Amino acid sequence: MSKTVPPANHKRSGWVIPAIIGAVVIVAAVVVAVLALGNRPPETPYTPEVTGRPSAVIAQAVVDHGDVQMEQTVESAFLIRNVGDQPLVIFGEPRVELVQGCCPPRAIVSAMTIPPGQEAEVSMSYTMHDMMGGPHEFRVHVLTNDPNQAELVLTALSNW
Repeated sequence: MSKTVPPANHKRSGWVIPAIIGAVVIVAAVVVAVLALGNRPPETPYTPEVTGRPSAVIAQAVVDHGDVQMEQTVESAFLIRNVGDQPLVIFGEPRVELVQGCCPPRAIVSAMTIPPGQEAEVSMSYTMHDMMGGPHEFRVHVLTNDPNQAELVLTALSNW
């Protein structure tokens, strides 16, 4: 019994098929990336309202949630925009002052440095339970490098 050896042109290496699949995946990724970049709207150049320093502007300094049902979660969110031409820096975690009610929540900042023309969000999420009813007022103190207002004060009101 003799062995038949296939011709050399029928021999396939184990790396050819994975290499072809890899090349197809890379080409597809490049095409998707190019299409995604091409569909972005052109960026408008930022024109600062204040020059030579950062400048904080608060969209809404007081959020009043009105009457809230017990066990309902409330989200207080405040936007801080930097209208200056220098980065606005938030120093540390904001301090939440309890003015009325109980159980002040923790304030979270989305970015500690806000580039010119950009904004960051300061938010708090909280829920009141039985025996925690009545009016609540929390003041959030945010320390910044804005020379005209080094401390921003944000207020969240609710009645449970």
